[in-house]
Amino acid sequence: MNLKIVLSFDGTEFYGWQYQPNKRTVSGELIKVIKNLVEGEFKLIGCGRTDAGVHAINYVASLRIHGRLRVNLRDLRYKLNRMLPDDIYIKHVDEVDERFNARFSATSKIYRYVFFKGYDPLIRYRAFFINQDFDLERINESLKVFLGKHDFYGFSSEERENRICEIYDISLSKVGRFYHFEIEANRFIRKMVRFIASSIVKLQMGHLSVEDIKIALRKPSKIKNLDPLPPYGLYLLDVKY
Repeated sequence: MNLKIVLSFDGTEFYGWQYQPNKRTVSGELIKVIKNLVEGEFKLIGCGRTDAGVHAINYVASLRIHGRLRVNLRDLRYKLNRMLPDDIYIKHVDEVDERFNARFSATSKIYRYVFFKGYDPLIRYRAFFINQDFDLERINESLKVFLGKHDFYGFSSEERENRICEIYDISLSKVGRFYHFEIEANRFIRKMVRFIASSIVKLQMGHLSVEDIKIALRKPSKIKNLDPLPPYGLYLLDVKY
């Protein structure tokens, strides 16, 4: 049996998705619960890693069960939510084709980085606070430089050789006092979205130019004093298949 699981989680108290011994992770919590609901072997496959503190609105995992499910499939979502901690919520559980793989079947992922103008202690682990409004027209025009296929060495902490990603869509929008930076790509590498979100702040402040970004993508090279924004403003928004 192969199941597709769609879940959301508050990443504040997690060391990311990926299982790590002696650390609290999303997959670690899921595995502990699934062990009580499956008789025999199973494999939980996530759509990708998330850094510590990163949240998810629609994270996708596939659960391959080689043994026997101890509950009816229609009751599995209910049972999981009853047994899981409150910072994880199962939204959907569906049986899918055996070939489906949450990671390798994905065609693109969409991330959102949330900014908030001002300060509100209730969302201090939900958004990055800014002191001034963004010039949406100018920033969105500047962000077009990221579209297409590039080597994102200058916008990541990735150490692997393959740093090529293709950006399909990128935009910044305003919702009340919030700003939503959304980006869709075929793949993302370590801290990439947080580096690009940081470049938005630098562009607004005049500490970074479009030409600086072009050079960093073309060489590729690091940009001086460009550091990733904190993880708590980042959300995995959706995964496409």
